[in-house]
Amino acid sequence: MTSKLQAQTKSVYWSRESKPALCIIHTGPAVPQMLLGEKCERAGGAELQLAEIAQRLSQRGWPVTFALDRHGRNLTSTTSEGIRLISVNKATKGLPLIRFFTHTLPNSRRLITQADADIYLQMGVGWQNGLVAWACRGAKRKFVLWLASITDPVCDDRSHSRLRTHERWLARYGLRHAETIVAQTSDQQTLLKQRHGRDSALIRNIWPVADDRDFVPLADPREVLWAARMIELKRPHLFLDIAEALPSIRFVMAGGPAEANPGLYDEVKARAENIPNVDFLGFVPFREIDKYYARASAYLCTSTIEGFPNTFLQAWSHGRPVVSTFDPDELICEHNLGFHCHNIDELVKAVRLACENSLDYAERVRAYLREYHSPEVIMPQIERVLLGE
Repeated sequence: MTSKLQAQTKSVYWSRESKPALCIIHTGPAVPQMLLGEKCERAGGAELQLAEIAQRLSQRGWPVTFALDRHGRNLTSTTSEGIRLISVNKATKGLPLIRFFTHTLPNSRRLITQADADIYLQMGVGWQNGLVAWACRGAKRKFVLWLASITDPVCDDRSHSRLRTHERWLARYGLRHAETIVAQTSDQQTLLKQRHGRDSALIRNIWPVADDRDFVPLADPREVLWAARMIELKRPHLFLDIAEALPSIRFVMAGGPAEANPGLYDEVKARAENIPNVDFLGFVPFREIDKYYARASAYLCTSTIEGFPNTFLQAWSHGRPVVSTFDPDELICEHNLGFHCHNIDELVKAVRLACENSLDYAERVRAYLREYHSPEVIMPQIERVLLGE
């Protein structure tokens, strides 16, 4: 790629007197909406993590740019924290495969060039990793790839990946040529090493502990919260099965429809509205969801696949146990942060116990959060990885 990025080659080694310029490359509108204080329609785990990391790095003196691919409109703006936002129009014309090579790839190259950073960072594995890795190798810039799911290391396996053939090739190239890879869990590290022979740094998700003054009484009757996108792998119907088995407990369900499976949302909503002890909220903006975590006795996860769920951290920040079918690195069991279950009978029993003993978990789960996920612990780890220390 011949461009300004190559023409102005920079060293990946910096003086300690100044911080290198960082570019975070991401897709979708959620991140700029959060950073600009706009109404945020949808925000996943990666968006929440990236927005938090960007704001805290900016506060620590890092020049931060968000390059937002497929944002839908041209954008050049700066947030109150000094974070630069740049974007190009989303390509919409032509056949998908042809458009990928004639519009999508050129737009992404322009974003990389316009950002003109020392370090480029992406969270989550996809086709764009390959493009960024290639550009950074040619221009001698640093590329940091941050895994976001247990399935990321197997992105090139057609039996586990939803990526198309050419996208899988690019994703694999990114995995194998990123200068540094960050994993959320030891399980991700192991799978990456086994499949690609790559080592990685372990940095857990960042989350501040809720202030004691923000504590609210538990809801009466007891409530259990479920919050996720309405997609099959989150198994919303399993949540409703548990609710039907425990009629004395209130079950609160939050989540909006997913583009890939819009019919599931309507199906779950219709069923939920016919179960007396279920409160179906639909989509709830991130700024408004915290009050439901605060009043719940427990958080329930029925997913089959995750990375490191922010929902767990949000529940623990309020001192609430987690009941889950997924346990990253078996942390729930190791630190006694709730219950890891494998079938509906175990889930029903665990939800009942979690509600009866919710307050017994408060200090333990918050202590875990402080020790392993607090900004004071995580931010120095991130800076060391970015600086190559």
